[in-house]
Amino acid sequence: MQYLKKEIKDRILASAVDEFKEHGFANASIRNIANNAEISLGNIYRYFANKEALYLAVINPFMESVKQSVEQDFVFKDKSMKEMSIIFVRFLMQYSDELLIIRKGNSVHYDKFVSYITEVISNKIREMMEESFPEIDEKIKNPEFYNAIAEGFLNSLFKILRNEDSPEVQERNARELITFYFGHMKDRFYHFDTE
Repeated sequence: MQYLKKEIKDRILASAVDEFKEHGFANASIRNIANNAEISLGNIYRYFANKEALYLAVINPFMESVKQSVEQDFVFKDKSMKEMSIIFVRFLMQYSDELLIIRKGNSVHYDKFVSYITEVISNKIREMMEESFPEIDEKIKNPEFYNAIAEGFLNSLFKILRNEDSPEVQERNARELITFYFGHMKDRFYHFDTE
């Protein structure tokens, strides 16, 4: 009987992923989720107290994966730009549904997620720039510089991931974006005149 309960819960979660991905948190329908999971509406509430609890059950494992990946996989020290982009793009492709759900979801969770990822990317950009160009702090005076790049990159990335292109095309587009934002970083500021 325990197996059956897990099977029902898994069907609810799978249906919820589709519903949140398609309609976002605000417009998602618990009734549609129940219908697509082929269970009664009342049965969903045996597993999840409300739509928010169901949404959190969908995104929390993803958020935990993001934190683990940041700590383990996104340690880019001594990796080339190509190696870094492969790791990052694989991660994005693996979690493209969850990224879309968070983008379309509850704005509090989205803002928290974007702030966290922006900080991670911003710190990595600073680190890469300082390694490639030790005098960077003499050139860059804007305290929001690295955050601005990270936010621009994330906005561009989300634009790529939300379209209906195939995963192969999205992967290629993400690699192009990564190359544009982060390729040849050591050459970026040698000709920049602060005066």
